[in-house]
Amino acid sequence: MIALALLFALIVYGVLSWSVIRALGWLGRVCVFPSSSTRALQGITLAAVVLLPTWDIIPSRLYFEHLCETEAGIKVFRTVEVDQSYFRPDGVPDDKKLLDRYVQSSKWNRDFSSWAHIAKIDGEIQERETGELLGSSTDFSYYGGWVEARIAPMSPVTCPAFKARVFGMALQQVFKLKELSLQRRN
Repeated sequence: MIALALLFALIVYGVLSWSVIRALGWLGRVCVFPSSSTRALQGITLAAVVLLPTWDIIPSRLYFEHLCETEAGIKVFRTVEVDQSYFRPDGVPDDKKLLDRYVQSSKWNRDFSSWAHIAKIDGEIQERETGELLGSSTDFSYYGGWVEARIAPMSPVTCPAFKARVFGMALQQVFKLKELSLQRRN
């Protein structure tokens, strides 16, 4: 149903745009404007029709990529060694088991950049008893130009370096497997 409504809106937009451009041509002939002026006005109108739904895609995507390169990432303040019971069989820290000793929190700021349709996601890992900050992560979500952000707001693009797993990567960098020391001889 959404696709049908979108197709209908696109057809109506195209027909209206074509009608306005044709009407400008007619108006240029009626008002006896030079044909070059009429064509220039029609060209400007065509550019406006094309740019209206797409003007913000390039600058907002460039801003998103700049944020990913300069501000996104993982900061580890202290590495914690934990035993094997805090890891899943695949070697990844088990965030559910770590919750009894460590606090994981995240803040999602949907209005970080409203003109570019970029949200900022900050995550933190703290020790529960002392409140010491062990690590933090920052990621950004890009929702596209203003048309795409309204049509498909639930399908953002995250920073390519993290592939939507920045918090999991932070867990892997903060929590390391404790090495067992073997004492063979007394």
